[in-house]
Amino acid sequence: MVAHLLWILAIYGIAVALVHILHARRHRGGSPNRRSRMHYELITSNHERQVEWYLRALSLYALLSGTRVRVTVLDDRSDDDTMVIVHRLVNLSGIELHVGELNSDEDANKGMKKITSESDEHFIRIDLRIPSEAVRIPYVQG
Repeated sequence: MVAHLLWILAIYGIAVALVHILHARRHRGGSPNRRSRMHYELITSNHERQVEWYLRALSLYALLSGTRVRVTVLDDRSDDDTMVIVHRLVNLSGIELHVGELNSDEDANKGMKKITSESDEHFIRIDLRIPSEAVRIPYVQG
């Protein structure tokens, strides 16, 4: 019985510490040029097994860091259910999700220049067709 009581107190203490840490991170005085909005552009092609985890990892990152995250998923002619899964996750909390199709690399580069010049977002393009690019997503290991 004493052991159960100690476990309850330990879990309560960890929860209190976590709340204090998250509160301190949210109200920490950041530098004025720190960007509070991130824009991830994910280029997918037959990634039905990974795309849900990638989007959930970005959602978790947004919720824990307090950063506003916008995600644009551009699909390069997937033959599987990648886009079905992405459309199902449009209302995922913490991120603003946009879906499109990748027409050509030239069109994608024009879109990137337009987005970065018109806003104060920090833009990160991740081409998931290259296997090593996925590690650039927060909370995703290679």
